[in-house]
Amino acid sequence: MKKQIEYFVRGYTGLGEVNYIESNIKEIKDIYILKAANEKTATLFLRQFINLINDKYTVEVIKNPDYAEALDGVIVRSKSLAILTTPFIKYVSSHSHLIDLTKYTKLPIKFIAKKRKEIIESTIDYFSKSLECHKEIEKIHKKDMNFEIANQLTNDFIEDKIQPYPNLDKQAHTYKRMFGTNTSQGIVSCVDNLLEPIENHVFLKGAPGTGKSHFMKQVSEEVIKKGYDVEVYKCSFDSRSIDMIIIREMSYCLFDSSSPHNYDPSQRNDYTINLLEVASNKDYAKENESIIKELKEKHDRSFNHGLIELAKLQELAGSIENSEIKLTGDEVKSILADYTVNF
Repeated sequence: MKKQIEYFVRGYTGLGEVNYIESNIKEIKDIYILKAANEKTATLFLRQFINLINDKYTVEVIKNPDYAEALDGVIVRSKSLAILTTPFIKYVSSHSHLIDLTKYTKLPIKFIAKKRKEIIESTIDYFSKSLECHKEIEKIHKKDMNFEIANQLTNDFIEDKIQPYPNLDKQAHTYKRMFGTNTSQGIVSCVDNLLEPIENHVFLKGAPGTGKSHFMKQVSEEVIKKGYDVEVYKCSFDSRSIDMIIIREMSYCLFDSSSPHNYDPSQRNDYTINLLEVASNKDYAKENESIIKELKEKHDRSFNHGLIELAKLQELAGSIENSEIKLTGDEVKSILADYTVNF
């Protein structure tokens, strides 16, 4: 069985709704959009398609942020093929083809667009208030940071770990993604799936504002200069920040493994860089412990309210999940043949 790579490209953050599909399909020649009455029909089709090709190719599985079991699409990069769902049609309409699945929906369900819009807007409003608290905490920790030391740590890492790799004779590409996001069933993450095939894991530790995103941005810029593709996993809470980068051609991963996604070294090539311990005197943060605590409490309250709002999407999904919709592998094969999908 070939490897599946799982990730998200859209989600709901403190800065609004984000969608990173374009960076992931820029080089894809054949793009198909599934026209389906609901997410269940599209997901059944995509899962059957994955079953058909899973032992032949590496498949990129794009997860759906609204419903934990649903899929947003698949990409088979070695075949330059993508099959996506309707949230992406406005990004690829000029060079995509429609696959009509509506006749396979036994019980047509119209998604309640107005209600969904209200839920998403309310969710983002709560996340935005939570992000404001997060930014205030960042400001406090930044006042303690010696960024000359932090920059030297970055430069040393690049010189020691990145520079020895040879330059590649090709144009590098940056793929923007998320390894997890906030969904109607809580926070969902694909970190384990993404880390597993990578040999070298670098876990970055430190409070907000200590420079973890900057560290990864500097490394990304350096490997791109050398011709290596970079997967940039944006923060699902603050889309301006970076939570992880993967350089598959070097088998390197740099990962913000501080709260809320705490990870620690577990294999031989893993190690930790703690920016808070090495480059911060922590004096100002100690003086403002009560303020930080209050901000964290406000942050958590607003964030949890946002998750409660987002959970209301499950109410809209109930009738879809209970509807009688079936798609067999043979039916999917027939549909693919009808639309001359080359796989």
